[in-house]
Amino acid sequence: MAPTFYYKPLVPMDEFPKKLGDRKLPGWVGILLFLLVVGLSVAVGVLAAMANSPACKDGLRAEQECRNITHLLEHELTQAQDVLRGTEAQAATCNQTVETLKFSLKEEKARGHKQQELVQKLQEEIKSLHQSLQEKSSELKQLRQENEALVSAKCPPNSGISLRLSVAPVLLTLSIQALLA
Repeated sequence: MAPTFYYKPLVPMDEFPKKLGDRKLPGWVGILLFLLVVGLSVAVGVLAAMANSPACKDGLRAEQECRNITHLLEHELTQAQDVLRGTEAQAATCNQTVETLKFSLKEEKARGHKQQELVQKLQEEIKSLHQSLQEKSSELKQLRQENEALVSAKCPPNSGISLRLSVAPVLLTLSIQALLA
């Protein structure tokens, strides 16, 4: 167990106020207190005179103007920062739009290349069909001439067979053109 300390006052508590009342302050302490009060009064008076001087008032006015200007500049800075944030947001939106448009452009280019390839294939097919049509037309022409020679050898020139044979190439040509379209 730890030891406990007891304090015993030198003067009993019931006699303590009596002992203080019997003591008197020495005279030099009173003089010292008086000088201290006079010194503080003089210091307060000098400070009051300095605080009310025109230079101090001008300084206070300049300080107030400086605060006003500082407040105005802080307000303008806040507005500029708000505008900057808005501009940055717009720039981010524009950048995102540019990226989207670039992607769309790539897709459109790919589609354009596919369509161009398809057009080339179709043109080649048209050329081959046109060539085939010319070949068939020349064959038809040759067959017509052979048929006319055969018909003219067997039938008189004004018979209905020659009319039917001349309608066949026209119908064949129209059907081939309908296929190409």
